Amino acid sequence: MKALHGIFLLLALMAPASLPLAWAQGPTAPRVINVNTATQAELEALPGIGPKIAREIIRNRPYRDAKELQARVKGIGPKTWEEIKRYVRFR
Repeated sequence: MKALHGIFLLLALMAPASLPLAWAQGPTAPRVINVNTATQAELEALPGIGPKIAREIIRNRPYRDAKELQARVKGIGPKTWEEIKRYVRFR
């Protein structure tokens, strides 16, 4: 039984490195999106953005920059912005 446990541990440690990158990211992995044209689903794929914030983003469009986005969308403060900034563009 101990040997079987060791094999599972070895497989778990090796698997992520041997899997294709596309599989590791999954279908809902965040990608760079234009916040002014993104769909509800694309916005919800961003870390920390749920249906309510995604609707607020869409309702308050357009945005020129991060400062404007944070000022006009309740729920996007400095912490959320840090999580999503590498996935968001404005043009």
